[in-house]
Amino acid sequence: MKDTLHLDLDALELRCLTLAASGRTREDITRETDITHERVDEAFHSAMRKLQAANLAEAIFRAARMDLIS
Repeated sequence: MKDTLHLDLDALELRCLTLAASGRTREDITRETDITHERVDEAFHSAMRKLQAANLAEAIFRAARMDLIS
């Protein structure tokens, strides 16, 4: 089932997870991408839901384990 979860992740969710995995904060991501803070938060929450993760760290771990981010 985990292998099919990534099919629902969109480009923004993957980009936000990738940036967070490299240590960037929500504020850093907002500045670097010109995406609103609210949209970044929505992308994180949506990715966490789709990856069935309880928090952002778990979502990053699951995405990395599935080779969606590095």
